[in-house]
Amino acid sequence: MKALIIGVSGQVGSNLERACAAKGIKVYGADINVAGPAAMSGGNSGLSVSQVPERLHIDITKPDSALAVLEAAAPETVFLCAAMTYVDGCEKNPALAEKVNAGGAEIAADCCRRFGSKLVYLSTEYVFDGKSGPYSEADTPNPLSVYGRTKLQGEQAVLRLSGALSIRTTVVYSYAPGEKNFLMQLLAAAGAKTGKMRVPNDQYSNPTYAPELAEFILELVLKNKSGVYNVVGPERLDRYSFALKACEILGLNSSFLVPVSTSDLAQAAARPLYAGLKTDKIMAELGRVPSGATDALKIIKGLLSNACSA
Repeated sequence: MKALIIGVSGQVGSNLERACAAKGIKVYGADINVAGPAAMSGGNSGLSVSQVPERLHIDITKPDSALAVLEAAAPETVFLCAAMTYVDGCEKNPALAEKVNAGGAEIAADCCRRFGSKLVYLSTEYVFDGKSGPYSEADTPNPLSVYGRTKLQGEQAVLRLSGALSIRTTVVYSYAPGEKNFLMQLLAAAGAKTGKMRVPNDQYSNPTYAPELAEFILELVLKNKSGVYNVVGPERLDRYSFALKACEILGLNSSFLVPVSTSDLAQAAARPLYAGLKTDKIMAELGRVPSGATDALKIIKGLLSNACSA
């Protein structure tokens, strides 16, 4: 199988690249730069085809650019990992969010339809309003924010393509120096030893370890699954509880953490509070679910120890 990963430099995309390599799958990586690094996830405009083998550049909002990349890679499977994921940024610039998250997904779907490629889309629990979670794949979406709405529009465009697969996930974390996932923000705040980190204690989600997320996505693809699948960790925790668990396992003093309500943060975009996703479907079809936060954080503790001793 040949795969194209759009957003290969992002957290999910880079882990998918490693998962594919472990299976002997040839990967083309495409990096995007529509709105700059502050707004985008999965983009690195500093890479070009001449600098990095099998790297391509794509503007997912332009059909000609997307068509050229698919023609060059001729992939059997396309993973659309890149998006405008800065939730408050989407609220402040809804036109750009719609152009990237909804329009970009539609363009990707049209290109895959033309080339006969399977499309795999990274979706989110933010398609729900968080009033009665956790949610199954069959529950009716009702997004609260521009981010959630545009991601749902993108998902709907993708699922109109026969054989397409949408992966809903949330609170994706890993040890990735230079990245800004929740765990890396936590480590940075702990290392700074100045000030406090305010963490909401009323946002309930399923923390999901990025390397395992990638492995599950690839397994679903290799089993030729289609439709919507929730792929998340099994534990539904509020953000503050997850932060405390991380500090305990990683040996950090948690005194810098300050529990607050989401309303205290005065964020531009509304968040789904009592959200989270159910994993009954992948358990029934794959016979397993991703590991809990405890096991994943123990792996990360080992990676931190290796980094410190290097």
